[in-house]
Amino acid sequence: MRRRRAVVAGAAVAVLGLLGPVGPVATASGAPAPSPAAEGAPVGPVGHEGRWLTDATGRVLLPRGVNLVRKTEPLDPAAAGFDDDDAQLLADAGFDVVRLGIEAYALMPDPGEIDEGYLDEIAATVDVLAAHGLLVLLDFHQDGWGPAFRDNGFPVWMTYTNGATDTGTPFPLYYLTNPAIQNAFQSFWDDVPGPGGVRLQDRAAQWFEAVGARFAGNDAVLGYDLLNEPWPGTTWLPCVAQDQGCPDLDRAYLDRYYATATAALRRHDPDHLVLGEPWVLFNFGESTTAIDVPGGDPAGGMSFHVYTTDPSLDPAVVQHAVDWTDCSGGALLNTEFGATGDVATLERQTGLFESALVPWTFWSYDEQLVHDLGAPATGANVNDAVVDALARPHAVAVAGTPRGAAYDPVGGAFQFSWSTTGPDGSRFPDDAVTLLDVNARAYPGGYDVTVEGGQVTSAPNAPHLTVVADPGADRVLVTVGRAGDPGPAATDVVSPVAARCPSFPATPAATPTAAAPAFTG
Repeated sequence: MRRRRAVVAGAAVAVLGLLGPVGPVATASGAPAPSPAAEGAPVGPVGHEGRWLTDATGRVLLPRGVNLVRKTEPLDPAAAGFDDDDAQLLADAGFDVVRLGIEAYALMPDPGEIDEGYLDEIAATVDVLAAHGLLVLLDFHQDGWGPAFRDNGFPVWMTYTNGATDTGTPFPLYYLTNPAIQNAFQSFWDDVPGPGGVRLQDRAAQWFEAVGARFAGNDAVLGYDLLNEPWPGTTWLPCVAQDQGCPDLDRAYLDRYYATATAALRRHDPDHLVLGEPWVLFNFGESTTAIDVPGGDPAGGMSFHVYTTDPSLDPAVVQHAVDWTDCSGGALLNTEFGATGDVATLERQTGLFESALVPWTFWSYDEQLVHDLGAPATGANVNDAVVDALARPHAVAVAGTPRGAAYDPVGGAFQFSWSTTGPDGSRFPDDAVTLLDVNARAYPGGYDVTVEGGQVTSAPNAPHLTVVADPGADRVLVTVGRAGDPGPAATDVVSPVAARCPSFPATPAATPTAAAPAFTG
């Protein structure tokens, strides 16, 4: 994706429900303290239990992060200027994950030839992020198909247009109005033979296999986002004309490709999460998706974006995503939203994810958080207003099942509640640590904290707050406020977004188009 029109701001979503106290109260306060290494930091590899991301100890993870996608030269993030100072800025602001782009046209510049040097560059950036405690989601990115149409993604040698006209339409209308882009996608979904008679998706499987071999066993890697914002080809209209989207195309095209990609990754990497995206049209909020968990893999899930034409539709996208995980049992992660520096919009959207307990990654680091990626990530080069809007306190690793979260960016009050029973139905031991980020951007003057049903185990004003449940407590409620501010009354907080599994009509699989491919060079 690229820069998008900012949407009108609205109020952040938060619902507080009044319940009785769940245990004794503990308090902590004091002067700001230096940042220690986080006790109870997530332990890889990342897995999932239903919708919830989990670490190796079974704790639920609710990461917040940013995108870093180099689409044009220099494609190496380090050569473009991303280094330790950038990773430190992210860590200090409480971010937990970076969605790092991989460009297929750079990874396989010629048919069947993997550019190992490019993989080395991506791996080096993973190492930089890992050194600062950040997880990495590897994103196979595309916009507008690829360089054949003046954008990024698939290599020119994979571009078959069936002779359709390239209208040169710019973003974002090119999907709707450029027949050549539509046909390039259609040829890919039809899996036509490419150079050397090798089918296009078999070539794609080769780059997935190479990436899986490189990152297998790397606990800093959260997983793989299999294809950014796919377009359904020439037969896209039903995807917007029906409330249920286009389940036939979901099954015939996306499910088949994601199964191929997953099988290729699994030849070397048996563990990391594999996330499929719905059609880009899902992101507008007016249709659902019926995609399967990629390849039916037990470590599978969905990555989705929120880019609506009307902010009133943002909750619908999130609801559809939560509904999908209720149906499928797959993991859930928002991997793009924002693309704006408007603080009110960011507070509204992050509040929405927060109330729905959906982890997120903002678009994007090098477009919104810093002005010049090639300059140090300090001083006037940092867009402090955007960083501050995104640096919300949040739960990082939860010894139980999240119940609700709410944050008031004006008053500074943050509340988070969880059940001490995990999403798999087992109870966590009383000494299991729940880790919350309460960074200095959110609380520059320090903070006070009260806990019902648990005890604080971290130092006063530590940037990471650690809590353990009281023996026998069924649930825990943490309330954080600015130092000296009594904050809100101790009330339980419960997510207002309930999962519901819709039914999808049984529709026949789409018939692939039979037109002979025409190479666009």
